[in-house]
Amino acid sequence: MSGLLGTVVDATIGWLVQSILDSFFTGRMEAWTREIGLAEDVEKLKFQMRDVQMVLAAAEGRRIDNMPLALSLDDLRELLYDSEDVMDELDYYRLEQQITEGKGCSAPTGTNLEGSYVSSSTLSSVVKSVCSATSQITDWISHGRKRKREEEGPAHCNMLPFEIKDSISKRINVIVNLLCSNSNSVKGVLQLENLRTMATSSKSQNIARDHRMTTSVPIESKVYGRDAERDEIIDLLIKGGFSDLNVLPVVGSGGIGKTTLVRYVYHAKRIKDHFDLLIWVCVSTNLDVVGLTLQILDHVCEDRPYEKKSSLNKLQEILQENIRNKRFLLVMDDMWEEKDRGGWIKLLAPLKSNKVKGCMVLATTRTKSVAKMIGTMDEITLTGLDEKEFWLFFKACAFRNDNREHHPSLQSIGKQIAKALKGFPLAAQSVGALLSTEVSYQHWTTVRDKRKSLQGYDDDILPILKLSYDYLPVYLQRCFSYCSLYPEDYGFDGKELVHAWISQNFVQCKDPTIRLEETGHEYLEKLVDLGFFQKDGSHYVMHDLMHVLAGMVSSNECATIDGLKSGAIRASVRHLSIIIADYDKDEHVSNSSEKFDKILQKVSWHKLRTLMLFGRSSIHLSGPLRTLCNEAKCLRLLSVTGADISSIYNSSNLFHLRYISAYRVSNPAFRQALTRCYHLQVLDVGISGNLDVPTDMNNLVNLRHLIAHEKVHHAIDCVSNMTSLQELKFKVQNVGSFEIGQLQSMNELVSLGVSQLENVKTKEEAWAAMLTHKEYLETMFLSWENSSMSLQPEAAEDVLDGLQPHQNLKTLEITGYGGAISPTWLSSAFSVTSLQILHLEECREWQILSTHGMHSLRKLTLIRMLDLMELSVPSLVELILIGMPKLKKCTGSYGMDLTSHLSVLMIKNCPQLNELTLFQSYSSFDAEQKSWFPSLSKLSIGQCPHIINNWPILPLREMGALKELELMDLHVVRVSIPSLEKLALTKMPILEYCSSLTTSPPLQSSPPEGDQNELVSNLRRLTIHDCPCLIVSHPLPPSALISELSISGVSTLPTMRINWRRFTIESNELCMLDESILAFHNLRGNIVSNKKLSKSDLSFK
Repeated sequence: MSGLLGTVVDATIGWLVQSILDSFFTGRMEAWTREIGLAEDVEKLKFQMRDVQMVLAAAEGRRIDNMPLALSLDDLRELLYDSEDVMDELDYYRLEQQITEGKGCSAPTGTNLEGSYVSSSTLSSVVKSVCSATSQITDWISHGRKRKREEEGPAHCNMLPFEIKDSISKRINVIVNLLCSNSNSVKGVLQLENLRTMATSSKSQNIARDHRMTTSVPIESKVYGRDAERDEIIDLLIKGGFSDLNVLPVVGSGGIGKTTLVRYVYHAKRIKDHFDLLIWVCVSTNLDVVGLTLQILDHVCEDRPYEKKSSLNKLQEILQENIRNKRFLLVMDDMWEEKDRGGWIKLLAPLKSNKVKGCMVLATTRTKSVAKMIGTMDEITLTGLDEKEFWLFFKACAFRNDNREHHPSLQSIGKQIAKALKGFPLAAQSVGALLSTEVSYQHWTTVRDKRKSLQGYDDDILPILKLSYDYLPVYLQRCFSYCSLYPEDYGFDGKELVHAWISQNFVQCKDPTIRLEETGHEYLEKLVDLGFFQKDGSHYVMHDLMHVLAGMVSSNECATIDGLKSGAIRASVRHLSIIIADYDKDEHVSNSSEKFDKILQKVSWHKLRTLMLFGRSSIHLSGPLRTLCNEAKCLRLLSVTGADISSIYNSSNLFHLRYISAYRVSNPAFRQALTRCYHLQVLDVGISGNLDVPTDMNNLVNLRHLIAHEKVHHAIDCVSNMTSLQELKFKVQNVGSFEIGQLQSMNELVSLGVSQLENVKTKEEAWAAMLTHKEYLETMFLSWENSSMSLQPEAAEDVLDGLQPHQNLKTLEITGYGGAISPTWLSSAFSVTSLQILHLEECREWQILSTHGMHSLRKLTLIRMLDLMELSVPSLVELILIGMPKLKKCTGSYGMDLTSHLSVLMIKNCPQLNELTLFQSYSSFDAEQKSWFPSLSKLSIGQCPHIINNWPILPLREMGALKELELMDLHVVRVSIPSLEKLALTKMPILEYCSSLTTSPPLQSSPPEGDQNELVSNLRRLTIHDCPCLIVSHPLPPSALISELSISGVSTLPTMRINWRRFTIESNELCMLDESILAFHNLRGNIVSNKKLSKSDLSFK
């Protein structure tokens, strides 16, 4: 049965048509098909697809309530995929011919500058166009176009083997006829001529009809776990009203409890006492200014004087009159519209003219972009309930009035289910309602094991979340639903995910100056903004409920085989992921290969476009996987990082591959076959993995990303052919196909590393790389090897001058440069205006460095710059100076401008440095210590005797952001520090006092005893070496969080170490260990051993 039955005709299939037209029916393709004699067939397909597109546009929004229509739409979609496959194969042969003839590379398919979109905004014009196009196509098919065929003649037919050309021609004509037939079937079922009245139907209106309306009337008998948020919002509403009208947004995912919380606030006594008027409106997806004004008037006016008024002007005058001199709270629940700022301003206009201080708008929304548009106050971000409160709420939903809520087995199962719901109140209501239908061990166990398939109530969270999904544009729907292929709780790498989307042609961009990767990243950030993803450090994660939603909306096209468990796999599935368990160690699965084979037999492998394997493939599963891969002729993405790809994939199926991720490629023949993947965009063999580079690797003219060890990059012959590459590590060699001029035409580069620059002899050779033309280049690494034996300084200076990058460069690293001065472009105020990170290392002759004009510079690293004597720095986020024996001055603008943003400061082995603006003097620092380094999180100073050695105390206590401190070889007596995560004190011969370790401070200004424990409570790494005078009053380790500890050379302490969860203590003099020396309660989880103790009164457990 069709998965479309009971839904509506949406824009997805029409979007698919447009993406195919944009990608393949280009001027370049049309010219080539004329040469080979296939232009007529291709043009017929193009016109028929236009016809299908217009039919679908006219039918958009129509409910699919009969099986013939559902089946016809299914067939249309399948035929469109077949159209894409045949055109992609034809494009493969075009590329093959160009490469064979040595014509160089062409622009990657996927961007058509000549493509145009047929508007479907008015139905009447669509109907006329459909009729006209249908008539033209019918004429074409029945009579042919003999004249054009005769003109084309057979002269160029030999450019494509007859068998291939004939096969493609027949396939195209079969598709054209079937598209025509199915398109006519859809038109017949829909009775297209009667659809004029539906011309104003839009996707947003369909969504709005299904949208639930909210009210201020409480439906919850009790609100769990929101008291803190309620009180915070009430305080903001009452105390934050200094202007005429403020807007406080509340942001959170669907089902997180925004409406419940706002109702909780709305009915609070403090709110009712403070505001004269309370108003509640439900906004929904359409910001209808007139409709919302009428809703507000319903609350404001008792006699309804506006009832017969339709003019917005008159309605706003009535509203203005009735709220005059009244302090009001307006709740605007469930806002979606993020672009109509003009409508928002118009809606608020009469409210702002009230002139009463403290009027407030409290708005709920799922998206941060809406909050940004409307908010005048910082948004409140709502997350799931904490575990304790959520369990109380879940228990109330599941047990209701049942007296078995304390049953231990049911409690255990319930807590397992509750944990999986991750604090979503609506999920607790939905699943709890399902559990309450039968309070029994068997039923609850079933729900626990099958909760995804059993969530189907009308008030379930999934319909609420699906509303957010329906509101997405089609391209974001495609990207989001594709993510159902990944395992639950998967940490998505943003770049990898975007590359996968691009491989499926989900990412579209008509602007040739914007890379697809940039557009794809915008897609991902938009999905984060809308709550479909969450940012977790450098990765993205998807909530379990969102993962369930992705599986639900993608079930027609995406499927996952999780181990040996698999449900029904639909014949329409085109994207498959396989999660492989460690079957070899499973005692209960002796015939896993046979079972796995049976599961794979359910898959329509010839349609697959994606195959992902997660987990390491068992040797017993290679056979079934090989069978699957050999028949999968339409794959775009193949990810088998846990298996040897050459043992499972047939190297003859190369037409469509865009993305290969495989860390093991053992077969040389397969490696050579990779060079025929002319459409390949991403080849990922692992950054630590090595690949014997086959000859003709430069055939991969569409390769955008090569993720491999640098040796792989270095070994590519004639890399200049690979003009689509965006990352390259290039090693200059004195061989024709490896000279620096190979970089000349590689203008798509985003990251470039060039090594062995000593092989470039002149400025003219360097200019041949034409780096100034590479406008997308953001990161560049330049390195010379054996600098002491390389060119004369003047020659090196000329070469570096010739390597001037485009002004868009953001990161520059130079290593081993032998010149004495900066290149002219680095010291120019107009050449590197975007530079944010500068790293110079082993540039031993460089004497003068000016950062004047580098207004965007944020990070500066200088390492072993042996001749550098003076340095001026701007305001930075990170400053690292290491191994600078002649550096005497490091100056900059004095005070807050220089230090306010500094996060990392590391100065080591700069023995002559005596003038450092950052630390002018102790008295200045003492006067401004609360404001000098407000952002500093990491401070490391060592072997710099002239910077701070005259200070009586190193006053770091007020650096509230400081987390890591390293001091080495300094003549300081006292150190006052804040709470840290890492502390390292090395070779401090006169250090006596450290505020976190010494209880009895010599100075009265030290922290009181009660604060001492706070200073070390977060300490994770502690190193104290060769500090003979240091008084350590606290037992060690000082914190239960300690994972690394190393103590030696402290007169009052034995040698101690914690490494790899093993605690070791050594002493030749210590007779007894007690709690004054060793903090036993902080050693939990560590194995303890005592060495060289002459006597011990303790037994370790």
